[in-house]
Order: sequence, then C-alpha cells, then structure tokens
Amino acid sequence: MRTGPERVLKFVAIAMGGLVVVMAAIELQDAITDERALPVAATPDEPLRAELARCRALTPDELVTDTACREAWAENRRRFFDGVPPRDLDK
Repeated sequence: MRTGPERVLKFVAIAMGGLVVVMAAIELQDAITDERALPVAATPDEPLRAELARCRALTPDELVTDTACREAWAENRRRFFDGVPPRDLDK
C-alpha cells in the first residue's frame, strides 16, 4: 500500500474536519445545558411564579394533596392559553 503525500494530506484534512464537527457538537451541548440550568428568578410582585417554583420541588405524591399547587398550575395554564392578564391568587 502506497502512502503518497496526497493521501496523507487527504487523511489529515478529513481528520481535522471530523475534529471540528466533534468540537462544535460539544460546544453546542454545553450552550444548551447552560441555558437550561439558569433558574427563573421569582420577583416579589409575581406570587404565581414563586408558587410554581415551590410546586416544582414537590414529589408527585405531595402534589396530589397540595391544592395551592393545583390552583397555581391551573392559573398558569389559563394565562398561557387565554392570554389574559394574571389574576391575584391571594384573594
């Protein structure tokens, strides 16, 4: 088997292209992971967001008995699908 300069250069070019693709995939994965890891900050004027953050930490068994969480999720769905301004949950 002959290994001429053209064949070596072709191998190096293919290897470098593969390396670039792998590095780009790793960077993209890191960017997606970093984006998902950012918590949504609950502000004091948004009690619904704070309540939903609390409800996310509950187990499924706890969610069954927690009526405040069910009401918060229902309000969140209503706001999402209806596009209506938020109601006050403290009433």
